[in-house]
Amino acid sequence: MLTDKDLGIQKYILDLICAIDDEIVPEDPEYRELGKPVDEWKQQLAAKLSPEDAKLLENYERSRVSQVCRHEEILFNEALMEGMMFGYWVAAISQGVEKIKV
Repeated sequence: MLTDKDLGIQKYILDLICAIDDEIVPEDPEYRELGKPVDEWKQQLAAKLSPEDAKLLENYERSRVSQVCRHEEILFNEALMEGMMFGYWVAAISQGVEKIKV
C-alpha cells in the first residue's frame, strides 16, 4: 500500500490520490448520497451488537476498506502509467519521436 515514505512516482501518485480524496470526492453529490444509507445501516447494526461483536464488525470494516483502498490505488497507478504512455505515443505520432523531450 502507498505510504508517506514512498518516493518518486509513487509519492506523486499518493499525493494525487490524497488530493482527489480531500478535494474532489467529498464534493461529489452521488458519492455523498451513496454514503447516507451505509452510515445509517452501520449505526443500526452497531446498536444491536454486543461490544465485542461491534469490535468484530469494526475490524471487518477496517480490513475491507483497506482492501478496497489498495484496489483503487492499483487502478489509479496503472491508469496513470497507461495514460503517460498513451500521451507519449500521441506526441510521438503527431510531432515525431526526435522532437519529444523527456
